[in-house]
Amino acid sequence: DGAPQSHVDLGDPAFLSFAYQRRLGHIIDLAAPPLQPLNVLHLGGGAFTLARYTAATRPRATQQIVEVDAALVQLVRDRLPLDPQARVRVRAVDAREGLGKLPDGWADLVIADVFSGARTPAHLTSAEFLTEVRRVLKPSGQYAANLADGPPLAHLRGQVATAAAVFPEL
Repeated sequence: DGAPQSHVDLGDPAFLSFAYQRRLGHIIDLAAPPLQPLNVLHLGGGAFTLARYTAATRPRATQQIVEVDAALVQLVRDRLPLDPQARVRVRAVDAREGLGKLPDGWADLVIADVFSGARTPAHLTSAEFLTEVRRVLKPSGQYAANLADGPPLAHLRGQVATAAAVFPEL
């Protein structure tokens, strides 16, 4: 859609340029004590910015990126390669399909940053989708989503209501 969505500094992968990335970075920081390894699932990979951040701040983290755009995945791999020491697996599949491949209770943190244009695809906004997210989370796991909306915030309100129906705490 022509809007900047990712920024990567290969020399400083802990640098998060966009405000939304910094907010999600704070969630990563607070998900467990510093340097404690995490299992993190990234639904939507973009330029792998948040996975790079996680690898830089938690070197023993195990991560999976699920990104539907195979051409983008290849471009990022070719032009912005991940640190070979980072424990990151990338799957070029839809987020629902990627969720289905993970075992129950695998993730400490699931981050959803999935857009088609300016919106999250409808099949990734349902109670069924969030039930799958909850399935892959550890009992103490956390879910974070990048949600875009404008006044009167109907989409955001709907997503909060859906999450409240699936998760015991928000």
